[in-house]
Amino acid sequence: MESAHGGAHRQERRRFLRQMALTAAAGLLPATRGHSLPRPPNVLMIAIDDLNDWVGFLRGHPDVQTPNLDRLAARSTVFRHAYCNAPVCSPSRSSALSGLSVQQTKVFDNATRPRIANPGIVFLPEHLARNGYESRLVGKIYHTYLNAVPHPAPPVTPATNLRCPGAGPGAFDWAPLDIDDSAMPDYQFTQSAIDFLGQAHAKPFFLGLGLLRTHVAWFLPRKYFDLYPEGSFRLTPWRKGDLDDVPAAGRALAFGVGENTCIASQHLKASAIRAYLASISFVDAQVGRVLDALDASIHAKSTAVILWSDNGFHLGEKLHWHKQTLWERSTRVPFTISLPGQTANGNVRQPVSLVDLMPTVLELCGNVTPPYAMAGRSLVPLLAAPATPWNYPVLMTHGQYDYAIRTARWRYIRYGNGDRELYDCGTDPHEWTNLAGDTALQPLMTRLGRLMPSQVAGAG
Repeated sequence: MESAHGGAHRQERRRFLRQMALTAAAGLLPATRGHSLPRPPNVLMIAIDDLNDWVGFLRGHPDVQTPNLDRLAARSTVFRHAYCNAPVCSPSRSSALSGLSVQQTKVFDNATRPRIANPGIVFLPEHLARNGYESRLVGKIYHTYLNAVPHPAPPVTPATNLRCPGAGPGAFDWAPLDIDDSAMPDYQFTQSAIDFLGQAHAKPFFLGLGLLRTHVAWFLPRKYFDLYPEGSFRLTPWRKGDLDDVPAAGRALAFGVGENTCIASQHLKASAIRAYLASISFVDAQVGRVLDALDASIHAKSTAVILWSDNGFHLGEKLHWHKQTLWERSTRVPFTISLPGQTANGNVRQPVSLVDLMPTVLELCGNVTPPYAMAGRSLVPLLAAPATPWNYPVLMTHGQYDYAIRTARWRYIRYGNGDRELYDCGTDPHEWTNLAGDTALQPLMTRLGRLMPSQVAGAG
């Protein structure tokens, strides 16, 4: 046993030194603090809408085909347990791109405009632009669509194919289309990014590429559906009576506007999962295009690549379809960082939060001074040594008063009405057994409750 431990220690030490050397070669170690680099690195940031952990490198779905995301992960530090700050688009993006908590941004829903809710908010792209960077955004970075694309669907969609009209006409719909990739907005966004990478730039650049898929509605070129013939892929696991031990507040989020009833009554589960898998593979193809362009460009050895998704997505787990819950499927997201010249893979297994995105990028970009004190913390130490102890539980917020805390083992949820859920994610990865009623675990829930905002009755 001692010999095995010693061998594991030496192996970890070698990986640590290898990663340190890699990071030092890129000029990105924290040791550069106080020293001016000749030119800070470029940053290519890829933000993907509604992509859960169904990517090959996270093994979220056994049949998903993501060769390009996987090759990026192979040369990146992969945060295997990364979580959004809110399971809704605008609150999540506003927090991730400002380094502030949802409570600080005051953006609790998609209708709230960040600069009205918090006039002092400063987003990452604009802050880098104020500090010597050329900043370019393409596609959906904030909760808006850039480049004059009004809607995340291609121009031709079946007008009568309304599978679940209770969610809004066409809002939760899908179909293969006989169109070319170039008809898709994401293809056009990616081409704009490729064109940018093909140019010389006098200043270091921040290029943000926002891909709209895998957001509903899942209208895509037929060839991506063809990757997943009917019967060739597995369905999501579920358990009868799964919500029997979930309190009323949790059940209300799960049932939402009735997507689960809609899907079940029409026997559309396999069809919907197929469409989501197709959407992932379509996005993967766009990531491959931009990676190929970067690797062929003059910026290949001077550009960090950061990829993340704003929130996860349920496909029938816990009888829910969509996001907007505080369970694992709705909050776990892909998150990778590849440093310039990096060829080795690193895996961080401790939970991290998307609120850490902005302080991490600012440190990588020559230790740019933050615009204010941030709720997030730089993940650069984990880039240098992925096994670094990192005991920072992740806070997630839904609405204004529903919260979840995720540690390496536990997920604790407390709703605004005082309802609670507790899951041992180590032994119950599907979150099928709510342990909140176990009196022996009350002290644990009290400790985790202290990590949540306290402005709600029934706190603790």
